Amino acid sequence: MKGLTTDMTATPAVVQRRRGAALEDAIRAAAYAELSEVGYLAFSVEAVAERARTGKASIYRRWPTKQELVLDSLCSALPTPSMCGLELELTDDVSTVDALRQVARAIAGIMSSPAGDAMRAVKCEAFSDPELARTVDERFQAPRRAALIALLQRGVERGEVRPEAATELVADVLPAMLAHRVILMREQVTEQDIMSIIDEVVIPLVSVR
Repeated sequence: MKGLTTDMTATPAVVQRRRGAALEDAIRAAAYAELSEVGYLAFSVEAVAERARTGKASIYRRWPTKQELVLDSLCSALPTPSMCGLELELTDDVSTVDALRQVARAIAGIMSSPAGDAMRAVKCEAFSDPELARTVDERFQAPRRAALIALLQRGVERGEVRPEAATELVADVLPAMLAHRVILMREQVTEQDIMSIIDEVVIPLVSVR
C-alpha cells in the first residue's frame, strides 16, 4: 500500500545476556537495593532475580542461602575500613584523639546514609538469629575492629594510650555507641555528640593513667 514501507534490512534488537562477574555484580546490586527498600524479613531471592533480570537458579548457584546473598551484597556495598578512616596513613602530627574523632565522624556519616539503613535491617534481625549475628561480626565488624585496635596500638607506641586499652573490648566501644544512637535510637549524631563521646567516654577509657 502506498505510504507504508517495510525495512526488510532492519536488525532486531539483541538482548545482551550478562555472565560471570558482570552478572554477579548485577545480582549484588539488586540484592542491596532490595535489602535497603524492604528490609531483611521481607527480602526475597525472587525479587532480587527480577531486579537483576536473571533466574533464581543463577543466584542459588552462587549463593546457596538468602543469608549468604544478603551478607555478600551488604559487605560489597558498605565502605571498607579505609573509607571509615581506620586504615589511613597518619602523619606524626595527628594525635590518637584527633584520629579517633576522624573515625567517629566517618562512622556516623556512614550509619546515617542508605548503607546504614541496610545495615540496620540486618542488625535488627541478627538479634534473634545467632548464626546471622556471628556472620555479620566475621564479615563486617571484625575487619573494622582489627583496624581500630591497630589505631589504638599506634597510640600505645606514641605514649598516648595505655597498653591495656588496645583490646577488642575497648575497640568496640566507639562504634557501639554510635550505632546505638543512629541504628537503634534513630538519632542524628552531631559534631557536639562526637566531641562528647570522645572526650567523656573514649579518652578516659584509653588514656595513660
